Parts: sequence; C-alpha cells; structure tokens
Amino acid sequence: MALISSPQNRQLKLYRSLEKRKYREELGLIPLEGQRIVGDVIKRGIFPEFILLRADIALSQLPFSGLLPADTVVYSVENKIFDRIAFTKTPQGVLAVCKRPRLPLSAVFAKKPAFILVADSIQDPGNLGTMIRSAAAAGAGGVVLLPGTVDATNPKAMRASMGAYFALPVVEATFAELQQALQLHGIDLVLADKSAALDYNDFDWTQPVAVVIGNEGSGISQKVKEAATTMVMIPMQQAVESLNAAIAMSVLFFEASRQRRLQ
Repeated sequence: MALISSPQNRQLKLYRSLEKRKYREELGLIPLEGQRIVGDVIKRGIFPEFILLRADIALSQLPFSGLLPADTVVYSVENKIFDRIAFTKTPQGVLAVCKRPRLPLSAVFAKKPAFILVADSIQDPGNLGTMIRSAAAAGAGGVVLLPGTVDATNPKAMRASMGAYFALPVVEATFAELQQALQLHGIDLVLADKSAALDYNDFDWTQPVAVVIGNEGSGISQKVKEAATTMVMIPMQQAVESLNAAIAMSVLFFEASRQRRLQ
C-alpha cells in the first residue's frame, strides 16, 4: 500500500475538489467519508475507485475489507494530511471515491405500485439526505429532485443519507418532465398542506403516488401546487405551525409503508 506524504498528491487534490458540485458533476464522482457509509456502499456491491486510509488505520482492521475486489486501489495517508483533507472532523480514518450513478427518470417508476418522493427546492443537504434515507427505509421506488434542490451527492447530504443514496434511484428532472411521466403512468401527485381537509391517515397510500415535499421556508412552488391531484394534512397539537421538511416527509412515507404492508 503506497504512503501519501504530500498534500499536493493527485488523489488528494481530486478528493478535495469533489466538495464542489461542479466537479462532482463534471467528473461523475462522489466522495464518501467514514467507515460506516463506505462499508454500507461496498455491501451494496458498489466498489470505490480508490480508498484513502489514515496512516494509523490498517485495511485489515476494517469490517468490509474482505468484500473488496483484489484490485481495489488503497492509499495510506499521513495522519495530519488525512485530517486536513477530510470534510468532517471525525471521518473514522476512511475516505473513498466512487462513481456517480447516471439514471433516467424512468428508473423511479420501476417499482409497482409507484411510490416516489419529489423534492421541490429542498435547500438543506442534511434534510435531503435524511429524506432519501427515510424514503429507502419506507420502501419508496425512487426520488426525483426538481430544480433548485441541493445536490444529493453533497457531502453533508451523503452523510445524512448513510448510503441510502445508493439504495434506490435518485434522479434530477424538470417539473415538466416529471408531470409528463406521471400522467403517462397514471400516478397521483400528492402534497401536504395544513389547509387541506383530508387527514393523511385517511388517504389511500396503496395506490401509485408521487409525494412532494417543498422548500423549508417557502414550501411547495405554485406550479407544483396547481398540478397536485390530492392534498393531505398532518394534524398537529398546540401552536405549532409546521414540521421540519424531513420529519413531515417521514410521517407521510411511513404511513404509506404501513398501509402497503397491510394490503
């Protein structure tokens, strides 16, 4: 295993560049940090282009080492340099770079009946990552990111998703493209709104649905609202105006999951 002792090393500079969306998109690569997320991705059969280990970490110490192909490129990085290039304060001595999936919009419709999360201008990467993780856990068929939504491969979003980004299709699309596809497949567009009359528990979530979660501050965009076929509300006690976007999404998706399990 080669030892990297210079911060000017090509692999290290490549890794650091992937903090920016521009380079993640241009190069088609994603940075991963931490033993757990790297291990989860490898267990899914997605193998890194290369792995960077802190010099005081041996590959044999890692629980996923036995799953790696023999030709996996692994570098040892001097401790101080490793700590400097990592995006987080506690990367657990493991960084990795893997290819970014390139999937068509049709990928989110493969699971029947359709169960899709639509993120409309979600800005907080932690929220988006949590939503992707919840969508995967609830059995969703995919996630569609509308324009204005933070990149799902943002390092903070990837940490929040804990590898769930690779568990289901995550694609970007315009609303016009999504709307056309929903009409083609006969899928209802559902959104949550406090003014809605229908309790989310009373909605039939076993039918094909695409659920929109809007921007943390301004909510769902007007053109998306106007296209919605169903609006539901989440009843709340006391003087609470709204829920965090990721929490509201999880409430809806796990009710949908519950109904689908009982069907």
